[in-house]
This record gives sequence, structure tokens and C-alpha cells, in this order.
Amino acid sequence: MNIKHQKNYQERILIVDDLPENVRLLSSLLQDQGYKINSATNGNMALSIIQTEHIDLILLDIMLPIIDGYQVCRILKSQAETKHIPIIFLSGLDSELDKVEAFKAGGVDYITKPFFLEEVVFRVKAQLDAIANQRKFKQILNQEIIEREIAERELNKSRALLTGVLNSSLDGVAAFEAIRDRQNKIIDFRWLIANPVAAMTVGETTQTLEGRRLFLENSPDHLFDGLFDLFVQVVETCTVLEEEYYYNHNSLKLWFHVVAVKLGDGFAMTFRDISDRKQIEITLKKANLRLTYQANIDSLTQIANRRRFDEYITQEWSRCAREREYLSLILCDIDYFKAYNDTYGHQAGDNCLYEVAQGIERAVKRPADVAFRYGGEEFAVILPHTEGQGAIRVAEEIHQQIKNLQILHAGSEIGNTLSMSLGVSSIIPDTRSAPHTLIEAADTALYDSKLKGRNRVMYKSAESG
Repeated sequence: MNIKHQKNYQERILIVDDLPENVRLLSSLLQDQGYKINSATNGNMALSIIQTEHIDLILLDIMLPIIDGYQVCRILKSQAETKHIPIIFLSGLDSELDKVEAFKAGGVDYITKPFFLEEVVFRVKAQLDAIANQRKFKQILNQEIIEREIAERELNKSRALLTGVLNSSLDGVAAFEAIRDRQNKIIDFRWLIANPVAAMTVGETTQTLEGRRLFLENSPDHLFDGLFDLFVQVVETCTVLEEEYYYNHNSLKLWFHVVAVKLGDGFAMTFRDISDRKQIEITLKKANLRLTYQANIDSLTQIANRRRFDEYITQEWSRCAREREYLSLILCDIDYFKAYNDTYGHQAGDNCLYEVAQGIERAVKRPADVAFRYGGEEFAVILPHTEGQGAIRVAEEIHQQIKNLQILHAGSEIGNTLSMSLGVSSIIPDTRSAPHTLIEAADTALYDSKLKGRNRVMYKSAESG
């Protein structure tokens, strides 16, 4: 197969693969297509070549010695001089996660080994053609913006040239003319030209679209209805529109990246279906939210964990210090919990911890008040904007909730049912001190509660003096 380029400029391709036979095969294949070739067998060699040669495209293996292909890609994308170079990954890795990682690193395409030679040639050509077409199209658009006073005859010549470029673009590209009423107000737009991708997206052909009105006579889906006011703004103010546009009509749900610029008394537009990319982003976002939730929640009790406690008390300490508001803390400890475990077993102990945590949650009413598993059989409640008396009332409610559970505790030395000791403290935080001041005071109050016979609420102010 031979798709030789008939042009003066020869694109230079860098092939990076640690297997010499792959390098030889790809080099021979692409040289036959008229491309110049550089090759490297590891990431460092590839980075060195890129510093001295103008590279138009990189074919990059993932599994490389020293630094892998992902790292090479990230390095190139982090540098202004090289971030524009398109990278096609070559790999024997074929899982969805591997492909997602490749695109996250900055790759534009992914070819799985063993590769088909025709596929490599067409994918390379598609990327290089897209770059060339985008460059030409940007030049044409800029010229049109600068010379918007150009005569109609010259504009028609530009349209003819533009059409030739657009037909090979991978993006949807179209140009529109404003339709105005007698008061010179824009009421619609007329299709002037559309490349095959644009026409196919709206369910038409390039011939049937020409001269059609965009919003009144377009396909039944009315694909761009949500953008009418923005298109008017582009024409009237010469602003550049760049939007990620979500189209939701009946069962059709699509994401587009839309760019529109003024062109004469109308605008030119490019758009690309980015639905697959957005779906990946949404999936990653959901995964990150799940990970964040798991990182902050105690799996046994299903309330916030000690890690989240440390974050939240630091956050609220700073906020209450700025606002000069009280911050209160309740520390709770189940009385004789070791004896409970010894008597009823660890499974019963786990069930007990869960019930206690839910009882504490029921006593905590405000959204900003948060209950935590502090460690073992200890729990904590942080109460922002709450002074001492208010915190004591919440602690008494927690104490009552635990009492209401009526969990039998034959191993307790102070009764037949499960009980809890609570220590309460409050303070107006100071930026010169730290949360440990409040924690130590609440811990002292908890110690006093145990010292006085347990099963009670004790308070100690954290204020100095």
C-alpha cells in the first residue's frame, strides 16, 4: 500500500520503540510514504532528538526502558516548545484504563500492537493532514477578520479556497451569513458553506444545506438552538466564541467543542464531537468522588473518620478565628467497651459501634456540625459557631440518644446497659494558637467525666486563664 505525499515539504516523524525490528519496520513503511524519519530506542534519546530536530509527529511506545512513554509524553506536553507535537501511542496494552491513561497524558491516538501497517499509515496521515488543515484554516479566518471590508468578489474567491481546505478537515466546519430584519436586527443565519463533517452532523449534505436558514429550517433536532444569542454576539461585537456545548434532545445526548469567529456579516464555525472525551471525564470525576468519600468515611460506622476530623477541625479553627466565633468540641468514649467486646464478641462490638455512631448522628442537627469516629470506641463532634452552653446541650442529647439505645452491657461496672462519658470544651480560636488547645481541654473534660464515675457530661473551657 502506498499513499505518497505529492508536496515539497516532508513531515518528519520520530519513532520511539525499544525493539529494533519495530523501528526498522515502521521507518521503512513511512519513508515509502514520503516522510522523513528519526528513531530512538528509549525516552531519553527521544527527548534529546526533539531538542535538535523539528518533529511533526511522534509514534511512541509505552513500555520503554528508563522512562516510559507516558512520562515522555507528559514531559513534552509540559513544555511550550513541544506541547503542540501530536503523539500517537503504540502499545501491546489494550485495556480501557491503559487507553484512558494515554489520552490523559496527552496522546491524540492509540494503536494497539501487533499493528496493521495500513492502519498506521492512515492514522499518521490523518493526524498530519488535520494539523495542516487547521493551520491553513486559521490563516484563512485571520485574513478574513483583518480584511472584513473586502469586496464580495474577493470574498467569493476566499470561500472557494476555504471549501477545498474544509473538505479534508476532521472537524465540522461551516460559514454563515446573518439575516437581518428592517431594523437591522439579526433574526437568523444562512448557511454559506459546510464541509462533509458539518453536514453529516446535522443530517444533511453540503449541497442541501447551502442557502438554508440555520434556526428556522435546520434538521428537526435544531442542533445549535442554544447558541443563537452567542452567535449574534460574535457578529455584532467581533468576539470569539469558544464553548463546550451540551446538546440534549430526546434520546440524543452529545457534547461539542464549538469555536466561532466573525466573518464578514456572519461567522465561521468549527465544531468537534467530544462526547467520548466528556464521558471519560465524567467517569473519572465520579471515580474521584468515590475515592474522596472512601478516604473520609469510616467503613465500620459510616460516619467521618479521623483523617477527616484532622482536616475539618483545622479548617473550622481558621474560619472561626477569622470571624471571631466560638468553636466547640465534644469527645465521647463508650464506658467499659473492652468488657463489652470480651462479653459479647467482636462482631457484637462492631454492631455496637455502628449503633452508637448513628445515635450520635441523630443528635447532631446542623449541617456544619459533624460527627467523627475518633479512634477505637471514641467519637468526636465538631460544632462551629457554638458556645459552651450550646455544646453542652448537644452533648446531653448525645448522652440521651445512647441511653435510648438500651444496649445490654453485662460487663459494665456502672449499670446493665451501655453508657457513654462525654467531655465538652469551647473556645474562640486565635490564629496564634492551634486546635490542640481545644482538643486537650475536651480530653481533660472527658477524663473528669470518667473520674467522677462515668456516664455523664463534663465541661472545661479551653480559654486561657
